[in-house]
Amino acid sequence: MRKLIFISIAFISACASKPRQPASEPLVLTPPPAGALTLDQALTQGQEATVEYLQSQVKAEPYKNLHSKDPAVDLPTSLRAERSKTDNSDKKQQSVFLRKFRGWSAPKRLGHGEQLVADFNCDKALESQAMGYMLELDFPEQGARDVSKQLHEKVLSCDNISKIESVFRLSVFAIQQNECPRAMEYLDKYPAPAERGMRDRQAYLKSFCSAAVKIENANPLGGYGILLGSYQANPAAQWYLGVSSGDEEWDRLLASLLKLTAEERASTVQYIAGKMNLEKFRSLPLPFQTSVLVLMSANGADLSVFQALHKYLSDHPEAISEPVANLLFPIRYWKEIVENSKSADPILVKALIRQESAFNRTARSRARASGLMQLIYPTAKHFGVKKPLQLLIPETNIHAGSEFLAQLISEFGSVELALAAYNAGPGMVRQWQKRYPTENIDLFVEMIPYTETREYVRLVKRNYKIYQSILVKPQVLGSNP
Repeated sequence: MRKLIFISIAFISACASKPRQPASEPLVLTPPPAGALTLDQALTQGQEATVEYLQSQVKAEPYKNLHSKDPAVDLPTSLRAERSKTDNSDKKQQSVFLRKFRGWSAPKRLGHGEQLVADFNCDKALESQAMGYMLELDFPEQGARDVSKQLHEKVLSCDNISKIESVFRLSVFAIQQNECPRAMEYLDKYPAPAERGMRDRQAYLKSFCSAAVKIENANPLGGYGILLGSYQANPAAQWYLGVSSGDEEWDRLLASLLKLTAEERASTVQYIAGKMNLEKFRSLPLPFQTSVLVLMSANGADLSVFQALHKYLSDHPEAISEPVANLLFPIRYWKEIVENSKSADPILVKALIRQESAFNRTARSRARASGLMQLIYPTAKHFGVKKPLQLLIPETNIHAGSEFLAQLISEFGSVELALAAYNAGPGMVRQWQKRYPTENIDLFVEMIPYTETREYVRLVKRNYKIYQSILVKPQVLGSNP
């Protein structure tokens, strides 16, 4: 469980981020040339044969210092990840407002909110939106609800602020009050940014009011996209392995990853994968990307594989194939999960592990959560863990984590609430239960005021739905896959 430290309601990322533009050109899917190794074949035949194939194809020389203290020391700047240069002045300013308002009493928040409504102008849009969020601390008090709604409606008249989160809050408020025409008016009048995740969320909210909602090019593997339709692979999307990127340095990187794989140095591959500029990587020829992804996956660099592929497939959903889905949803630790998840659904545990640690058994967070299920020791010791280092043992971690998850499901009576509690803490979820109606659990999830937790619940549910199509429950199968 990751222990979240928030200074306030975490909407601010939406206010500061710039919309991601969709792919400028559609992907041209071409069949593999004669003699090429397809992704399906590479995953089926195993690592050794795939390494031999790539060794016969690669001509570039690997970097020299792969055995140094920093194996990525020779990577040129062009291959390294860049720090985000996004202008976050709005985010910083809204953080100031959120910190201030959080420390106020409920009557003081309400009084200031009413004053902002009375004296509103667009120069106060950020402050008003922040107060709209923070008044939710005082829900279900009717005055707080009314003023929060009024502030978000005021924000919609301004062009100097991102309005989409205010649109979403107002829409959910309306749906909760059985005012679907009003909700649809908000969602139709203020379209979501071009970023597909935003558009998918907007369509998902519309689906609460209309069963006929459709969206073109939804991301079928996104947290919202998968709720809008079933995941379907494209038989025409035949990925195959190539060794030419058109850039000498990237070709050397592939040669380096191949050398390290042959030497069984998985941790070094994981380290170098974490240094890569994935934005530039996604612009390289798809066959070259495929070879790098196969090597990263073979070495357990799953997080880098997920980060590279999810964004690529969000722009190119037509490229999703069954072998690509296998890269995105690997069958790791299934035997250990089945054997050590006696109280919880093993597929749910599998889905949660993918989101928590990306199958990195040694993962550690800044909040001192450890292992596959990202448990903190004070929690884990209640489930038989004797020492913090034992959390790095997969079987021990899975046992403690699955028992904790089962306890949360029993306490809250809902998988969604249990997942929220696993991410944000049980105490926080109890507060949210007091603020927001829980009769419609899916609508409740949309009201979760922490962006990370809301997305966490959606993505674990996404993982679960896909793993249901890949895995067979052991109690039905009778043995471990």
